[in-house]
Amino acid sequence: MICIVNFKSLMCYKKQLQWLHDIEQLPLNFKLLVAPTLPEHNTYQNYEIIAQNISLAQRTVGEMSANVLKALDIRYAFVGHLERRKLLNETTDIIHERLANCLNNDMIPIICLGMHSGPDLVIRELKSILKNIDFMGQRIIVAYESLRSTQSNSSAYSYVEMEAVYLKLNQYLSELVKNSNLASYSLVMGGHITAEGISVARKIGYDGVLIGDRYQEVSAFQPIIEALNQVKKER
Repeated sequence: MICIVNFKSLMCYKKQLQWLHDIEQLPLNFKLLVAPTLPEHNTYQNYEIIAQNISLAQRTVGEMSANVLKALDIRYAFVGHLERRKLLNETTDIIHERLANCLNNDMIPIICLGMHSGPDLVIRELKSILKNIDFMGQRIIVAYESLRSTQSNSSAYSYVEMEAVYLKLNQYLSELVKNSNLASYSLVMGGHITAEGISVARKIGYDGVLIGDRYQEVSAFQPIIEALNQVKKER
């Protein structure tokens, strides 16, 4: 199973470094991807450093370019994270450009969905991001966060909702694999995930979970580790 942890922007930098050090000392039987505020060189032994964002292809300021990320051996980048869309008014067109830049540089995008509730609206949201994209025979990760959970900062999702969205996304992406040059995909569940939420994600069929910056010490993250260690590490 995949676990993606995003430190976002308010977690103390020293705490981030301590977290990265402490987690490396533990046995992990799952694939862990960690997005610190400032990308580190991806040299850790039992997990990967990933990027919270990737710049547009053209010259810009204040964002990480694909060239810099690749120099740090980073292989994954978030595309269209909900905070960027809600707080920075990032449009679908901009997300589309970031996605193209990611794929053009042989990086794996983590496409974030959750601006709308309900499977049909979620699919419409994804289609608008993927419109006319060339997947170049590569893989993508699609992360769905429950809108209700993100708004309330609690595990407010329902099993019925998360399952309905999963089934719709899985059907749509399976068809893309058959009918386009998309190689493969993984579906990840987010929205204030707890150890119990991992069990829900597994039961529905999600390939992993997306977790924010709530667990600022590895000791607090331990229940998540224990729940994930019961799942076979992604091959």
